[in-house]
Amino acid sequence: MGFLTGLFFGFGIGMATVAGFAYLMQKRSKQRIAKAADIKLLGQLTQEDLKKLCGSNSPLWVSFTQFERVRWLNKQLEKIWPSVAKAASAVIKESVEPILESYRPVGIKELKFQKLFLGNVAPQIEGVRMQTLKEGQVTMDLDFRWGGDPSIVLGVFTMIGAVLPVQLKNFKFFATVRVIFQLSEEMPCISAVVVALLAKPKPEIKYTFKVIGGSLTAVPGLSDMIRDLVENIVTDTLQWPHRIVVPLSPDPDVRDLELKLMGRLTCRVIKAEHLKNMEMVGKSDPYVLLYVRPLFKYKTRVVGNNLNPLWEETFQLGVEDHETQVIHFQVLDEDVGQDKTLGLVTFPISKLVSDQSLLVQLPLLQSLDTVSFKDKKDRGLLHVELLYHQFTKEECEKAMQDEKDEIAEKEKLKSEGILNSTADAVGGVVGGAGKLVTGAVGGVVGVVGGGVGMVGSGVGMGLSMVGKGGKAITRGVSSSLGNMSRKSKDSNGTPK
Repeated sequence: MGFLTGLFFGFGIGMATVAGFAYLMQKRSKQRIAKAADIKLLGQLTQEDLKKLCGSNSPLWVSFTQFERVRWLNKQLEKIWPSVAKAASAVIKESVEPILESYRPVGIKELKFQKLFLGNVAPQIEGVRMQTLKEGQVTMDLDFRWGGDPSIVLGVFTMIGAVLPVQLKNFKFFATVRVIFQLSEEMPCISAVVVALLAKPKPEIKYTFKVIGGSLTAVPGLSDMIRDLVENIVTDTLQWPHRIVVPLSPDPDVRDLELKLMGRLTCRVIKAEHLKNMEMVGKSDPYVLLYVRPLFKYKTRVVGNNLNPLWEETFQLGVEDHETQVIHFQVLDEDVGQDKTLGLVTFPISKLVSDQSLLVQLPLLQSLDTVSFKDKKDRGLLHVELLYHQFTKEECEKAMQDEKDEIAEKEKLKSEGILNSTADAVGGVVGGAGKLVTGAVGGVVGVVGGGVGMVGSGVGMGLSMVGKGGKAITRGVSSSLGNMSRKSKDSNGTPK
């Protein structure tokens, strides 16, 4: 009897143990299947999805396995960084100051580095991708991150003679750096190197300002001026398709590496609808600023006191890369002092087919950074017509020469005091000389308008308090000059 009882209890305990073990294994299997499904979904995430989930600090090798980790490279970079930082600081100061002069914002007389040292913290290479995109070249993409401790003091020379030393603090830089090596049969086996920042993911430069011994309010809009300056320089000189070409051998053939115009974008700015009013009295005075490259900005005429302005103006813009470049539109409200932004929008040129026009309605945004700024307010629509034309070899050569002539003409207007900098926007007519003549008149009007604003500011911000009345004064002066200018031109905008 005892034997049967023991056998019964043993059998029961054994079955319970087996059943419990089977249940646990089944539960664990379900968890593994669920985890595998989650990992599979994570592997399908794009870089934009990861940016929304983890922010912008996740390295590319987390999601894109073609990027390899290079800890050995970071160790070597840390060892040589003190020497590199010292040499690079001198090179950057010498090469960047002329660029600052070309992109100098309105209201600033001169920009110079009073202090420039890259600090003691070396940048980090989070991942490397090697590929051969063209025969005879090796392309290396570096996931570059730098949260350094540089000491950068920028001297801002104002029009009234005061010098404001602006210190850049808490500097952080995130970008994918593309380095192209052009191979050669002769030592050192590399004839030239190309360096650029890839447009995607968009390069991020973060920093804060501090005016040494003063306040940012000493020059209204100074912070925005410097931020726009940095963004324009990076976009127009370093961001792909723009690049730096460094020859390494005597007389290398770098024609295939240099930037060329691929086509022409004709843009007809038609009208805007339902713009947001930025005025306490009356309505905004909108105009449109448009560009592909910040160095070649164009602007429409100002339509006074109207939230549904009609422009019907046509512009021609050069395109270096049909696949990666976009056209930028910025709708602004002309005002005494600093103009207010009514809305921003971009349109990818890759969506255009050569020699086929496209009418588009573009919803205006508060900011192009839709991750950080989630403003759902209606800011109106911008109506434009776009036509892209792919250049032939002969058209490319002519367009490149026309671009050089336009830069030379803008440099001349800058030296004569009509334009503030080479990057100033010019206005309205299709055709090289016509654009610059209109831009020159606009520059004179801007100088007079700015003078009125400074006078108003000097009398205790009188014009600012008057509001719309102050704008009417400036607009009246501008209108008078515009009428004088129109009398001296024929119907096509060409000087008589």
